[in-house]
Amino acid sequence: MSMTTLSLVDDLVADMEPVRRVRAVQGAAILLVAGLTVCAWTIGSYGMRADLIALEPHPLAVLRSGMLLILGAATAHAAIRAARPAVGQVYDGWWWALAAAMLFPVAALATTLWSGDVAARALSPEIGKTCLRVGATGALAIAVVFTLWLRRGAVTAPERAGWLTGIASGSFGTFAFSLHCPVTNLVYTGVWYALTVALAAVVGRLVVPRFIRW
Repeated sequence: MSMTTLSLVDDLVADMEPVRRVRAVQGAAILLVAGLTVCAWTIGSYGMRADLIALEPHPLAVLRSGMLLILGAATAHAAIRAARPAVGQVYDGWWWALAAAMLFPVAALATTLWSGDVAARALSPEIGKTCLRVGATGALAIAVVFTLWLRRGAVTAPERAGWLTGIASGSFGTFAFSLHCPVTNLVYTGVWYALTVALAAVVGRLVVPRFIRW
């Protein structure tokens, strides 16, 4: 090895500084606080569903809210682990949560094909647009906060992390809107909720990697 190469290596080593590894619990806490803040903003701005206030939630509302939380938690966990890479680390369990969540849009499509008139009436486009707007706004706020945390990590697959961040933030943002959403039917849920999460996922894939690359 030449003296020039040795000198270059010495210079690189001299410039190295120790970096504190990001903590998974910190990433989870940041997501929790951001999610609760978005929920509080949604309820404060639009109010809470009457059935929730009466402590008698609609069964479908419970199912969709629970599914959003499971999908958000699974993808958030995978994204947090992506910021702390390790040899042999595998985090593909979130695919099962995504597959389960897909039952809603698939069921909505089946209902539409079976009875188009019923599906058209159940779609509630005016409320659906509000769902898309409010859910996407909440997702954006959560994604920005979480991306700032991801920047401190060592993400080796930024595109994958972008997808995960988008799905997680979209799920949590849509869950926040579900606390207000007065519509409780399968077609509406399968279209507008799925559309909001899908939009957040695409934006996450396109935008987040630009900010977390080394």
